[in-house]
Amino acid sequence: MFLEDYNCAVCALCTEETLLHLFLDCPFAMDCWGTLGLSIQHSDDPFQTTTSFRSQLAVPFSMEIIILMCWAIWSVRNDAIFRNVQPAIAQARRHFRINFAQVILRAKKSYEPFISQWLEAYV
Repeated sequence: MFLEDYNCAVCALCTEETLLHLFLDCPFAMDCWGTLGLSIQHSDDPFQTTTSFRSQLAVPFSMEIIILMCWAIWSVRNDAIFRNVQPAIAQARRHFRINFAQVILRAKKSYEPFISQWLEAYV
């Protein structure tokens, strides 16, 4: 598909928006991950970064956290492109919090208090 612009919609680096850039290398994404207490070990291998995130989180629901933060970043990106909403970390946190709160509804009963505590502590 031909587009007028292939640059990242959530940062000012004028860098082509690739999956690696949008979710891991973009300063906006790094700040989003940072709000969860996660630091990105720069690597060209996203699976290595995912493994690092899982180790840093050290909770049994780490993949849910990772997936939902990616979804929050994607949602902010889409809001910037399609709704002309200025990207903000607070907006990503709100998307994350709303969606993660729904995870609690589907979680094992034994995980519910732990998930709620984690959510209150980090988001």
